Amino acid sequence: MSKVYIIGATGRIGSSVVKELLEKNVQVTALVRDPSKAERLFGQSSNLTIVKGDYADLDGYKSTIAGHDRLFLLVHSINMAEIKVNLATIAYAAGVKQVVHVSSATVCGAWRESFIATQHYDSEIGLLSIPNRGKYVTLRPNQFFSNLLLSDDKTIRAKNEIYGTADPDQGLHWTSPNDIAKVAVTVMTEPVEKHDNCVYNLTTVKYSGNERAAIVSKVLGKEVKYVQIPVEQRYKIFTDVVRMPHFVAIGLVSIEDLAAPVNKALPILLGRPVESLDAWFEANKEKFL
Repeated sequence: MSKVYIIGATGRIGSSVVKELLEKNVQVTALVRDPSKAERLFGQSSNLTIVKGDYADLDGYKSTIAGHDRLFLLVHSINMAEIKVNLATIAYAAGVKQVVHVSSATVCGAWRESFIATQHYDSEIGLLSIPNRGKYVTLRPNQFFSNLLLSDDKTIRAKNEIYGTADPDQGLHWTSPNDIAKVAVTVMTEPVEKHDNCVYNLTTVKYSGNERAAIVSKVLGKEVKYVQIPVEQRYKIFTDVVRMPHFVAIGLVSIEDLAAPVNKALPILLGRPVESLDAWFEANKEKFL
């Protein structure tokens, strides 16, 4: 049975990965800044080891990575490429056989198209270039359903509206966070050789703004409209309301209508159909009320 080390354990995707692995009776070690938060999320389990640390303090990580054969790597930082390569290099040197890395579908666009794409591209190149590395599996999701919690939750409460720069009937590509976690767990609990150095594009579904508004309206039991807004207004929402730095906000608005093909093969990895926005929103509707 695999022994898995998790970076990013207390985030939305990472916490789902940890919970699914524990349900499968897999031994898990999680590097976290706040052990008390991890304990609240995961409770007590003989299969779970919590290690305190962060990207600037890797002593705990270095002393506990040996003995694991898989590393789940999800990093949010403006220096993500350097951090990821450092973590993976230490892991491979300690005997880890497989790194499962959450990247982004943005790397499939034009080279250095945005700050976000560049960060993920540099991460992938850096990980691939580690000397004498083990297997490296790349997961490339598009925008998450949970991105709706960046601003849609606020505008729904205030005005019963959701905003975007795309045409109301233009289909945009989305990924369920639960599906990302499920694919990661599948990869890390099946033979390393099966997934080799695979890249899995994780765009699961396509919805237009009007379709999203219809789903939200149905789940919340009230009319919610999609409103197309100028890109300048969208940028101000991200910078003034969500408090994103310029280089992140400009990157998001630049690629908000990025087109990525839906991966029709994902049910093979999931062992079930992909999650719909209807199901995800129903499970998270209290966050929008």
